[in-house]
Amino acid sequence: MKPMFSAGHATCCTILSIFGVIFLGTMAFLFSLPAESLTHTTNDPDNPADVARACLTATAFYGFMILFCGCQSWLNKREERAQIQLQ
Repeated sequence: MKPMFSAGHATCCTILSIFGVIFLGTMAFLFSLPAESLTHTTNDPDNPADVARACLTATAFYGFMILFCGCQSWLNKREERAQIQLQ
């Protein structure tokens, strides 16, 4: 199976996705708590639990991207090794 993206693009996407999971996971945790320091009031947003759920959904998407881009990186390395062995 050939990779769809270059090694550089796959690695960059993996790293950005890791930071996305960390950031959005933290935001979901904070919105699940009534943290005044995050919103500066206890009234905004109207339903912080919905915001936390949206952050968790985005975290799941970024988790999928880590797996996908990690597989692309692995395929690039495997293809590179195969080319070296053929020479």
